[in-house]
Amino acid sequence: MLTCALFAGDPLLEAIAEDRDRISRTRHRTDPAVRKVQTALLDRDPDCLPRFGADGDYGDETAGAVARFKIEVLGVPPAEVIDDVGPQTVLKLDEMRAASERPPAETVVPEDWLLTDAEMGPFRSPAFSRDSLVLFFVDGEAYYETLATRLDGLTSGDRVLFAGWRFSPEQMLRPAATGSPGILDRLLKLRADGVVVRALLYGSAFSTLPVRRPRIPTLPSKDNFDFRTGLVDAGAQAVLDARVGEFGSHHQKCAVVQGAVEGPCAFVGGIDVCLDRWDNAAHIDPPVRQREPDFLGKKITQPGWHDVQCAVFGPAVQQVWQALVDRWNDPTRPSRIDAAPPPIPSSEAPGPPAAGTQAVQVLRTLTCKGVYSFLPGGEFTVTASYRKAIRRARHYIYIEDQYLWPSPVVDDLRDAAARGVQVVLVTARDFDAPGLGDVHKALRAETLQRIASAAPGNVHCFHLEQAATTLQVYVHAKLMIVDDQYVAAGSANLNFRSHTTDSELQLAVFDTELADGTMGGVPHRVGVSVRDLRTQIWGEHLNEDPSLHEDALVGLSRMPTAGGKTGHLVGFPVPAQVPAVDWRETLRELLRSLQAMENWQFLAPLVLGPLALPLELVPGLDLGTAADLIPDPEDFLRRLLNPNTVC
Repeated sequence: MLTCALFAGDPLLEAIAEDRDRISRTRHRTDPAVRKVQTALLDRDPDCLPRFGADGDYGDETAGAVARFKIEVLGVPPAEVIDDVGPQTVLKLDEMRAASERPPAETVVPEDWLLTDAEMGPFRSPAFSRDSLVLFFVDGEAYYETLATRLDGLTSGDRVLFAGWRFSPEQMLRPAATGSPGILDRLLKLRADGVVVRALLYGSAFSTLPVRRPRIPTLPSKDNFDFRTGLVDAGAQAVLDARVGEFGSHHQKCAVVQGAVEGPCAFVGGIDVCLDRWDNAAHIDPPVRQREPDFLGKKITQPGWHDVQCAVFGPAVQQVWQALVDRWNDPTRPSRIDAAPPPIPSSEAPGPPAAGTQAVQVLRTLTCKGVYSFLPGGEFTVTASYRKAIRRARHYIYIEDQYLWPSPVVDDLRDAAARGVQVVLVTARDFDAPGLGDVHKALRAETLQRIASAAPGNVHCFHLEQAATTLQVYVHAKLMIVDDQYVAAGSANLNFRSHTTDSELQLAVFDTELADGTMGGVPHRVGVSVRDLRTQIWGEHLNEDPSLHEDALVGLSRMPTAGGKTGHLVGFPVPAQVPAVDWRETLRELLRSLQAMENWQFLAPLVLGPLALPLELVPGLDLGTAADLIPDPEDFLRRLLNPNTVC
């Protein structure tokens, strides 16, 4: 008798276990048992079915995975391997699956959620800091207001260090206040008052061009160049950092503010100080919002923007500071525009006292390939932390993510759903880059199908709209909450780009202030700040009292089902099929959009450079024809949008 929940009760698999039948490619190619065997195989070898995962079809890909299992696990000689799935295979997969389905023991200590010293390795010591305080700001208004207050308190000799993917010079921190300055003017005043101002900006290939930088909404090219130049011209220190891998970027969004009066603090999360980011819980698009301009006649601004940023106080501030200083002090020239800046001395390190009850871990993605001399092999503690927390989950995993594209943790989420964990996913309905919406939906559909392949009833998908309209509220947050005990928040999306290629900065938080709560009506210890964050967000999304969601599983039952809408929250089903994409036509239109920009002859090689196409960029050329020279446009667009750097 089969014991794992995935196999138990399946008539064909039970018959095979008793040696009364076998799965055959001719007789059982699409039997429901095939998908279950595929799902169990993926437990051991996440890449054995790389394109479609558990698709329920016993084709060549599945036959190869079965053959490898027989050779590597069962010890069958290669010459004796046949396509059929027999009792030895089913019984061994059942044994392995049953072990993986056992929920982890419930624990309430940070070491069981956060990476330990051994798991963190050489990247940070201690692996996490105790007695810190993290305040969570939901949506941009609260973060911008707090940042403005901290900056206003600085005096001569104080210091501020920013790192960002994008800074719009004109973006105000208090847009509703008459006469409020843009962020650049605010920092220029601080510099004039004797505050040490430093900024580490993503130096995209466009922003470091030797010609006029194009302003491309949703991208940081002209904004970052203008921001950097304004600071440098005023005597502040700012660099465009172009030390990235192929198709990579610097995506960290953080600041360390060191004031003698109020003490040091750090800000880490998903919110850049740039156009479109300011919003509040109502998401009604007030006129004070500073919005993106149109792009080539297309509206790409978002009528609402949902995001999360954290303020950090206490010992964890020093590790955030060090993560930024590592990049700043790297002697490698940051870009063709900027030389390496004067190093920041260790004497400037913040030394804050204990501030709260949270254990806080600072995590990074830094790509390999020798991009930074201080860490040529890269760092991937964001991925390691996500995987540990997902595998610890016993009740629910709540994720907000801009993309939900293929990533290293997709199979961990699938396994969590298979063992009974409720996986709740909130993502952006529509992509914010023009012309790439179909690609976004295809990548997301692949991911959702794989997550839901083992237990579709445990996977719940949502996006956000304004409460009174169908206009999208763009989900830009990078947030995961697990079992009301653990939070991950920062700049890292769930895609290969954020886990292998871009520079990211993330916090993992475990609150040691525990309280009695319930989970599905059963007593459960909860971290106070973790539960408060979740109930605040769920109350905002559903337009109802957060106290209705103190029990997460009861709160989940209040969410709309697929096709329904409550407040801002709209349920949608896991797509039955991956939407078709005309990859070549998509690439053709993308290149034609590029050609519509000023100085396109300088821009095109930056996009097409890795392909080394035999193409002369002359006036009158239809750049879209370059798409016809690319043998595999799908592979190129996947690498461009979601690069998976392999070390």
